[in-house]
Amino acid sequence: MELDFLLVHGGNPEVRRPVFAGHASRADPPRRRPGRRRSTGPAPKRKAELDLTLAAVARAWNVSLRELQAPTRRRAPVAEARQVAMYLTHVIFGISLSEVGRLYGRDRTTAGHACRRIEDRRDDSDFDRLLDALALTLENGEQSGCR
Repeated sequence: MELDFLLVHGGNPEVRRPVFAGHASRADPPRRRPGRRRSTGPAPKRKAELDLTLAAVARAWNVSLRELQAPTRRRAPVAEARQVAMYLTHVIFGISLSEVGRLYGRDRTTAGHACRRIEDRRDDSDFDRLLDALALTLENGEQSGCR
């Protein structure tokens, strides 16, 4: 390995510290990588779709919005309601599983698991009717401009 020495300014001018050849010193500001900037939150349209879905599911499952948005699993009814919300967000609004996971503070694999789990439960006619009613409500809410 080849070493160069860098004269440190500000302080004792005789102080030198070793720097690997070809590498920036620690005094240099870090370089930013080009690419996407991190957003501070979902886009306004996505936020409206998320809020609409959460409100409809919270009311149907009789759970609070706070519990649905909690970072932990919570009780089984809350977890099931969150899975339904993820499923409806993905199916009704056509949002990718990665984006659904991000919107709900989960991983894309968790969103995929939720969708598979809810899809398996649609064999139950009562559950299927409830999901159809929620889907119709969300579709009507989206078309009426509830944003």
